[in-house]
Amino acid sequence: MSNEILERQKRQLDVFSEPEKKLHVLTKFLAGKDLIFKENASRGKITLKKISPDGNKVLVATESYANLEINEKVVFYKILARYIQLECKVLQKRAENEFVLSVEKIGIAGKDRETPRFPVPPGHVWITNILTSKASIDANMFIIPTSVKVNFSDYESKLKNSCDFIKITTFQPNDNEKIRIVKKTQKMLLIEDTQNPNSYTESPTPDFIIYEEEIDSEYKAEMRNQKDHKIKSELIVPVIYIDLEENAIPIGYIHMQSKTETFDLGKAMEIKTLTFEMVDRIRNSNTMTITERFNVLDISSGGLKVKINNHELNQTLPRLGGFNFDIFFKMQSPMSVFGTIRSITTDQDGGLILGIHLAGHSSRPGERKRFIENLELMKKTANLTPN
Repeated sequence: MSNEILERQKRQLDVFSEPEKKLHVLTKFLAGKDLIFKENASRGKITLKKISPDGNKVLVATESYANLEINEKVVFYKILARYIQLECKVLQKRAENEFVLSVEKIGIAGKDRETPRFPVPPGHVWITNILTSKASIDANMFIIPTSVKVNFSDYESKLKNSCDFIKITTFQPNDNEKIRIVKKTQKMLLIEDTQNPNSYTESPTPDFIIYEEEIDSEYKAEMRNQKDHKIKSELIVPVIYIDLEENAIPIGYIHMQSKTETFDLGKAMEIKTLTFEMVDRIRNSNTMTITERFNVLDISSGGLKVKINNHELNQTLPRLGGFNFDIFFKMQSPMSVFGTIRSITTDQDGGLILGIHLAGHSSRPGERKRFIENLELMKKTANLTPN
């Protein structure tokens, strides 16, 4: 796997290439400082040793395994009060592990970092009990795990004698218009009496489609079609999966028709409740908890950076916007949080370094306060300074 950094939220940078501006930033803020390889953090860091009078070149010292190549384009960064980025080209190798670089552009973040980050001493903070999905579900791309289809088949078998026709299946590209509208709106379609025009022009609640308003097909033609097939009543209920990020994903539907009985609001709500049971069963079978410990590399009051080296998580986490996990401070009880993934770095060994924003703390009173107290205690006892 190639080394790369994927930033979910792009930084807003002021970028410039004028020599006088570059000289000012290099001499005032970066002289003698260490900078990190942006595209590949595992290459280590460089130290800015000398700056040319015109601000166009720098002499840097690298760590032995950095492997800089002549004419290579490379980007380095340093986070002070603001994020600073250097876009460089390797011009010349001097002594061992010393190189001359041309500084082509410098970018500076438009605003200060919201909260300072602090390096975490090994073993002081870790995350565990990571809750994530085993398989992706993407209804728009019709990517539905086999376990979902098995679940649908089981429920269809249970209900096969409940009416004249029942079908429980996933949405497909060639679905008819009624099914497509059910998926699009995530609403139910109830035709209580197929030969009563009111069933096509009204709905019992806003959770139901009004046939005449939302479906292009002429309802009178639909009435004739239902009569020809001797259908007295029809009900279509979407199955809506709520994933771990609380996104609503319409994955399939229950389609029922009767030649004898009339489906009413009560029947519709009964079937809707059944879909909740189906979704709970799907979620349970599609969710895994990873209890392995993963060390936090740095931390702030708003987020953290953690290295993940687990085959299953390395496959699933990059597809997610965020995930639930427990965070532990050494000798403290855990806090359950939800973190959104802000950046993903692929390390040289194939592991992931995730930049995570803590979007939500446990609902238990005082958890946010306890998190800050633990952070402040660690900073004090370990005598930490910001990165």
